[in-house]
Amino acid sequence: MQEIEKVVWGFPLFKTYEEKERFFKVLGLLVSHQITFEKAAELLKLDREKLAFLLDLLEIDYSFLDEEEANLERRAVKKLLEELKSEDSL
Repeated sequence: MQEIEKVVWGFPLFKTYEEKERFFKVLGLLVSHQITFEKAAELLKLDREKLAFLLDLLEIDYSFLDEEEANLERRAVKKLLEELKSEDSL
């Protein structure tokens, strides 16, 4: 776990560990096609243009979801929000 924490802390974007961690979690959901690009921008509190610029700068490939994949989004987002809320309460 220490290795992951070192990577997160060393990430040059965002100020707090929580912001960095949120970025990596949302990024994981996006690239694994569990959420849409729009939902990723919303969860990161970034506008779509800034998120697109950031992902292009980091050379991260992403794609838009089809209908079937979009149905998975609600469940994944609900789970992520519950997890983020429980972390905030710590």
